[in-house]
Amino acid sequence: FKLGVTMRISKHAAINDDAISVTASSSPTTSSSSQIAHLTPQVIIAKKRQNKEPHTAIEISWFIQQFMEGGVKDYQMTAWLMAICLNGMTDEETAALTESMVQSGEVMDWSNHSLPNNNQSHKVDKHSTGGVGDKVSLILAPLVASFGLTVPMMAGRGLGHTGGTIDKLESIPGFRAQYTAAEFAQLLLSTNSKGEPLNAAIVSPSENMCPADKRMYALRDVTSTVTSLPLQTSSIMSKKIAERPDSLVLDVKFGKGSFNTNVEESLELAKRMIQTGELCGIKTTALVTRMDDPLGCSVGNWLEVEECIDIMTMEMKKDNVEVNDLSKDLVDVTLVLAGQMLVQGGKAETLRQGFVMAREHLLNGKAWQKFREMVKVQGGDLDFIDHPEIYTPAKFSGRVVSPRTG
Repeated sequence: FKLGVTMRISKHAAINDDAISVTASSSPTTSSSSQIAHLTPQVIIAKKRQNKEPHTAIEISWFIQQFMEGGVKDYQMTAWLMAICLNGMTDEETAALTESMVQSGEVMDWSNHSLPNNNQSHKVDKHSTGGVGDKVSLILAPLVASFGLTVPMMAGRGLGHTGGTIDKLESIPGFRAQYTAAEFAQLLLSTNSKGEPLNAAIVSPSENMCPADKRMYALRDVTSTVTSLPLQTSSIMSKKIAERPDSLVLDVKFGKGSFNTNVEESLELAKRMIQTGELCGIKTTALVTRMDDPLGCSVGNWLEVEECIDIMTMEMKKDNVEVNDLSKDLVDVTLVLAGQMLVQGGKAETLRQGFVMAREHLLNGKAWQKFREMVKVQGGDLDFIDHPEIYTPAKFSGRVVSPRTG
């Protein structure tokens, strides 16, 4: 394993209850109303520009709500975002911004969706900052779900020059990734022939989930404020928190193959995301992992799906030692993340024990079986999963052969 630094920062604080009541309801309480009566977009912008004291959660909630309702114009939001980019935000401000973005749209409500006999399994998800060849989620979600934990994974599309998890899965003919929140919950409750719940699904976020983030990101993209740490943190975490998992594991990468080449930047981002998750009431840990090369041995949507199939079926192909060796870094980081998710889900006591347990399920075919179930329920054609060689190859292809080993 190239490098793994596990972090958890305990933050037993929570966002002020008044802020929650404002963001969750269009009818603020009398107490809250008195606190927002003097607010205008100009007041909020000036406060962050002068940066003498932090915003309150209610101020941030009001500003985001007004933005979504048209009371705050795009140019005013842009001015505020630039002030944040220049002056930063406290952990509490970042958490309040994240929760306000979550409350701007649809939020998963698991109270109406329980397993038979009211059995609520622990819901744990993972987020990666991504990089070339990062296909971990395709193996990780079914692997962790094979232990009875629920993995409600919302994933993204391409970022920069890399394909996203959804792009990779949609290369499977028939695979469907777009669902409403209610449909997403029902997917996880789907049962196999033995009556066992699926417990794993990988979908694209609903169009109605975190709409404030979508609008704010469009403004950030054209005003050079994308790299602002608090804005980056709130954008990433809002979509994960909208899932309302019980816990979250972050894979924050650094190195030449990732989007953050500097380890200090990745450590700071990891700390910010942990603090935001904890302040929003979700147990959050992070592993900071080195990525100087593409993960695994394949790059490209279907090629990466095929590599994951080879890994999950490698015990059935004992002569396929080459694939196993070339994919070792991918397997290692997947097993470490799975081990941490098993710890947080109460299935393992230590990371080492979780790693060993995850490796066993990867080798004995349980992860593969769960992957097949997930693909089938989401409309994918299992013929291509069971026989990837029938997949229509690209019209143009080429093989790059290294002149030496190493």
